[in-house]
Amino acid sequence: MGVGVAAGGTDGVDDGNDGGGGRDNRVATMVVMTCGGGSDENCGSDGDGRSSAGDRVVVVMMVIVGMMRREVEDVAELMHRIQSRLPVEEAARTCVLSKSWLHAWSTIPTLRFRVCNEQKGSMKLMDVEHTLIRYLRDNIPIERFDLKIDIENQELVSHAAKWIQSVATKTSLKEISLSIFPSGVCALFTLPNEILLGENLTKLRILASRGIRSVCMTTSHLPVIKCVSLRELHLNCVCISEEALNNILSSCSFLVTIELSKIYSDSCKGFKTIKVINLPRLYKLRIGLDGWQSTSLEIRDVPNLGVFSYQLFHKVGFPDPNSLPFNSNAHSISLGSNVTQLMLGGVIAGNAGLNMIKSGFHFLESLTLHLTSWMLGSFHFTCASIKRLSLQSCPESLIDVQVHAPKLLFFDFGGDMLPSLLFPDSSLRHIELSLALHLPVDADFFLKMREALTLSRNCDLRIITKNNSKLPFDIDIEDLRRRLLFPPATNVKELEFETDEDECMWERSTFFDAFFEICHPKLVYAKPDMAYRDNNHFCRLMMREVLETTTGSAFWHRHLKRVQIRRHKKWKTLTNSERSFLDRDMYFKLKWRELSSLFGHHGDFLTSSFQPNITFHAFLLQKQVQSTSYKDANL
Repeated sequence: MGVGVAAGGTDGVDDGNDGGGGRDNRVATMVVMTCGGGSDENCGSDGDGRSSAGDRVVVVMMVIVGMMRREVEDVAELMHRIQSRLPVEEAARTCVLSKSWLHAWSTIPTLRFRVCNEQKGSMKLMDVEHTLIRYLRDNIPIERFDLKIDIENQELVSHAAKWIQSVATKTSLKEISLSIFPSGVCALFTLPNEILLGENLTKLRILASRGIRSVCMTTSHLPVIKCVSLRELHLNCVCISEEALNNILSSCSFLVTIELSKIYSDSCKGFKTIKVINLPRLYKLRIGLDGWQSTSLEIRDVPNLGVFSYQLFHKVGFPDPNSLPFNSNAHSISLGSNVTQLMLGGVIAGNAGLNMIKSGFHFLESLTLHLTSWMLGSFHFTCASIKRLSLQSCPESLIDVQVHAPKLLFFDFGGDMLPSLLFPDSSLRHIELSLALHLPVDADFFLKMREALTLSRNCDLRIITKNNSKLPFDIDIEDLRRRLLFPPATNVKELEFETDEDECMWERSTFFDAFFEICHPKLVYAKPDMAYRDNNHFCRLMMREVLETTTGSAFWHRHLKRVQIRRHKKWKTLTNSERSFLDRDMYFKLKWRELSSLFGHHGDFLTSSFQPNITFHAFLLQKQVQSTSYKDANL
């Protein structure tokens, strides 16, 4: 990204004493710089619907409008706000715009340091050291301290501890964000006790390495806590004593957000009880623990709690349902009446847990359940208020899902196999199905999938296939066509596809021949094989069936009107040149022919067949057109 300098003044640089006209120049300068030297093509969408530089232009312009209306002495504060919203490299480039911007950058109250191995943008130790020395020597306010560091030796341990200790006690400090990853001979790092002494600290976020107890919160079970103004607490993979954790939660009565993800107790027995008591402002509470810990939750006097998440991470097998917190000690949990978003993982084993949800959350709008502990073959749920339901980590034994929810709009499902789905009272707007399939699958799977696609206006599919048998498999396509009640669904917006340990057996199978019989996705995101990274099987399939039509045996490619591919930002027509990029992620945009061209004058009616509650007349119409083979259709 280039740096543009606006015209006007001496070499485009003002002396910091300009009037209203100078401020206008700064407006133009910032816009040019953020867009990358004034090039329109760098502003706006990056090609897949997500905005990059264009979003930053909007932010900058919004702040600049305020700048033009403020007095000159307030401009430095607004410059700091702009610089803090830009990536570090781009924020540093503002120094060339003027002396005012240079001074603002040298005194910015947000410090972001990255000391990482072999990572672009990583800083040297001496650069961090000199910056902190200058800030402390000149008493420059530090409001936010963000440090990401890989600790490999004792020197880095000493530096990290000293940096955190020197910054944590500053009265101006409001936010601390630490990402600390010890390794090698320095497998353990203990945070200094000063981390909890910031009287004006409002946000504390600490992230450590997953899977090991690498970062300890404090050496004391009863640390001195002065951060009583704390609003947000985020601990991820941090080791902390039960006494210290409960002491923090009881001392910081202004907490609004608490997120405790995979935290470890310094005791080999784990946490006995986590207490969240008398926090009148608490709105979001998220707790995630390893499943081997028999941890009780004591939650009460949280009248404003709106979002609650509790997840147990089980390694193998199903846990004893009598040890699950929501089956054994639910009497100690009082979440209040305002919870609208609920997420439970590994803690619901059967209907008793569902009855607890139905009776305890009368205003529930969003429910996410990770059913790793589910022990029944059916899941029947009724809720009058729910709008979004997500069932994840569903076992293959779950074969029947029925939901009675008149306000339900969004449904997500993730599991090893697709169960039968029924929503008799709902008019769904969107369904997302994420399946980890262990091949082979038969025609019944595709029939069930096609029925599921009739339940919603829009659908997204995420599919991972794993061929454990290492044998090719075939699906009777003619039998599938005879049994299908609907034409290919046209409401699948995106299909994400990936294989795992597939040694090209999949490419010789009829999996996608059957898949494209039931739906015509508009966008396909294809990933290389997880184990054999040089094979993007879907890309090979498209080249074989679309570009080499003389050797292809399938019919579905004749339904395609146009195929475009994207590796970076721009879409282009699929050609043989893509063979050299089979180890990359690929996006395919598929333009299918209208169903009217496939099924004759009844096509307009059939295009709406994905709508729920299809009529018997549509069924008879489908049977009528089935007599015409796809191969002989007038394309």
